[in-house]
Amino acid sequence: MATRSGCLFFTATMKRVLALILLTFVLPGMVAACRSGGSPAAAPPATATMAVAGDTPFAPTPVPPAATATLPPTTSLPVEAPTPKPTAVPASPVPSPTATPTPPPRLILYPYRQVDRIGPAGYGKLSGIVYHPLRQSFFAVSDLGRVLEIAPDGSLLHKKQVWGNADFEGITTHPDTGLLYVAVEGKDIILEIHPESLEILATIPIERLYGGNLLLAPEGDGIEGITFVPAGDSGEGTFFLVNQSRELTGPDASIILETAIDRSAGKPVARIRRYFSVGVTDMSGLQYVPSNGSLLITSDANDILLEVSLAGELLGSYPLPGEKQEGITVDEAGLLYIADDSEVELTRIVPAGSGSN
Repeated sequence: MATRSGCLFFTATMKRVLALILLTFVLPGMVAACRSGGSPAAAPPATATMAVAGDTPFAPTPVPPAATATLPPTTSLPVEAPTPKPTAVPASPVPSPTATPTPPPRLILYPYRQVDRIGPAGYGKLSGIVYHPLRQSFFAVSDLGRVLEIAPDGSLLHKKQVWGNADFEGITTHPDTGLLYVAVEGKDIILEIHPESLEILATIPIERLYGGNLLLAPEGDGIEGITFVPAGDSGEGTFFLVNQSRELTGPDASIILETAIDRSAGKPVARIRRYFSVGVTDMSGLQYVPSNGSLLITSDANDILLEVSLAGELLGSYPLPGEKQEGITVDEAGLLYIADDSEVELTRIVPAGSGSN
């Protein structure tokens, strides 16, 4: 009996719920559809709170929207920057190596050895020297106008005051005639002197101009060295001179001049044939070497010996002992002699490889 009453109660309750739903939700939609002439619109989803007598109010749990899987932001892999191509740096121009000419066998080789110093006190300071092959002795000059003859052992044979206190700076000899030629600094002249009497035979001025250009300034340091170069059967030969200067350019530069004595006008003149530079300042002594046809040049400011061809090509340079090496000569044995303006003796040097003692 109780079971039947419960079923009747549940049935009545469900009817009331269905009626309520129809009245509340379905019927208003149908009315609205009829008025608009369309099909009934689907009821929008709504969340309703339904109260049933005797029940606890029920609030349905809203279904959350489907969770959109949030992917972590894509981590960009580091893209390696392309290695920049090295910029081509223009190469600095590399000078082509200067070809060093192969010189002929040398008279002076490094290292040489200094043998000794010869000569008694009383020479004074010598500024030029030459070996005289005909007399087999040395002739030297000083700054005070003196000419000296010196034996190979260093003894003094002859000395004469030739011209006041003139500044004699260089001396050479003609191998055939034996005459001496002395370069006078400041006046830029050449004196022709007899080797026996030491008397002046001629005074020969040196031209200062060449091709309209001034090469020897009157107020310059002037001629410092002289040597004679034979010309064989073709002529009398020429004189090479060094102009002492501390400048490599300009009207009074450090140069080597080749001159020839012109006697056609009755009064001799040393005319410049050509000149060249070896790029060295303060040249002080000069000697021609017949055995290999080169010039030996001293530079006392640089304490060096230069070997130069007659064409002006620098063949070599070598250190020299002393301080003011102003005169240089070579004897028949190949020994080198240096006249030092700060010493009272001569320095005798043996070239390397020489058998001389």
